[in-house]
Amino acid sequence: MVPFWNALNPSEFWISDWATSLDYVRTIYMTRYLIMFSISFYILICPFTGSEDVVIAQESSLDRILKEGIIRIGTTGDYKPFTFLNPVSGEYEGYDIDAAEMLARSLGVEIRWVPTTWATLVEGITANQYDIAVGGITRTLSRLKRIGMSTAYFTVGKCPLIRISDQDRFHSIDDIDQIGVKIGVNPGGTNEAFVRAYFTRATIVMVDNNLDIPSKIQSHEIDAMITDNVEAVLVAGQHADLYALNPDQPANRDELGYTTPRDDQALLNWINAWVHEMKIQKKFDTLHNRWILK
Repeated sequence: MVPFWNALNPSEFWISDWATSLDYVRTIYMTRYLIMFSISFYILICPFTGSEDVVIAQESSLDRILKEGIIRIGTTGDYKPFTFLNPVSGEYEGYDIDAAEMLARSLGVEIRWVPTTWATLVEGITANQYDIAVGGITRTLSRLKRIGMSTAYFTVGKCPLIRISDQDRFHSIDDIDQIGVKIGVNPGGTNEAFVRAYFTRATIVMVDNNLDIPSKIQSHEIDAMITDNVEAVLVAGQHADLYALNPDQPANRDELGYTTPRDDQALLNWINAWVHEMKIQKKFDTLHNRWILK
């Protein structure tokens, strides 16, 4: 029997029978033809095999945003000073609202605001209801499993908001975590996660709208609110009967960022570059002076 490697080169084996030789030749060239055809076919289809995955990896909502001239931005509108839906004007206001408008101008597009809640914030990104979300959103490992988040632009920490008349009653978070004390918290965000992790004795009262919690403290429906120190200081400054407890010594440290779809690297890269420019141009400082120090 002629070895396969010799069969590919008829000059390297001896043929004794003409008819048999013709059969061998036909077989040899048919084999060569099939091999070359298979190789050519593989080369042709190889770039297209899995090409759908390649296209998906290259596609970005950034391309659509630039093409359509609109960026969809989700925000809760209930977290001062970062995002607040003014009930009189019906317009969003705040630190991150101004920042988002700067972002849109840098892109050369218009904003389409999309209302969301803390409980549905991540789902809004994964369901493609909006391109990014803004408004004092904490960077957490849990969120980063499902969505992308920009580099940090602001640092906060949790602290209590209480009645000023309770200054002698509450000196720390441990004082608040007592039986009979009621803590108000809005569902779905890092405030709820923090309260459920650190408070074991106090009663947790869920309040759907974050903006309603301070008034419930004033009316004695609840005794305290755990929120980021920047919000606690702002609210206490607006209400003489409320008090931010130890805002300069927060219980933890969190960083805020802007959200994107998890696998949209092009959009995330652009936003990270924009955040960097905002920092070096001190535009975040301008927003801080307007919304935090006012």
